Amino acid sequence: MGYSQAQKAESRQRVLETAARQIREDGIAALGVADCMRSAGLTHGAFYGHFDSRDALIVEALEYAVAQSRKRIEALKTGAGGSKAKEPLRAIAETFLGERHIRNPGSGCALCALAGEARHASPEIRERLTAYVHTLAAQIAETLADHSESAALGIVATIIGAVTLARAVDDRQLAKSILSASLELIVAQGGDAA
Repeated sequence: MGYSQAQKAESRQRVLETAARQIREDGIAALGVADCMRSAGLTHGAFYGHFDSRDALIVEALEYAVAQSRKRIEALKTGAGGSKAKEPLRAIAETFLGERHIRNPGSGCALCALAGEARHASPEIRERLTAYVHTLAAQIAETLADHSESAALGIVATIIGAVTLARAVDDRQLAKSILSASLELIVAQGGDAA
């Protein structure tokens, strides 16, 4: 029995979703092809029917993770999903700095999960993360009264740093303090949202 193009596309999607989750949870270096394929419900042998190499999988998984983040941020900016009552900047900051995001890196922001590891990553990975920094800063700048890209970059740095620290410390109260102090700083930068 043949394997339809639709089935192949569905399988590829499952592999990308699995790899994106795994690199955000465990890092780029930890991604193993056999484990990823098994977790996606496929055999290791099927890997090369979908990707040319492990590196190609990592790049595509990162692109998939970044695309998910972009969509979430756009939804927060426009008030989709019930966030309309909040200012867009506050909604974005609360999502990034929220307990759910901190405890679930596998479904969260790839930049928050990989920032510390990125300096050791391939040029392709660093290029993609750099592009995402620009995109994220532009999305945040749109929520600021003066649309300042400089202020937006500071907010991105605050978010990434706060998430990284909150995930790194073993003191839950300290983690909460880091997140709430960062949220205050970010919201104060917002001014009158546009």
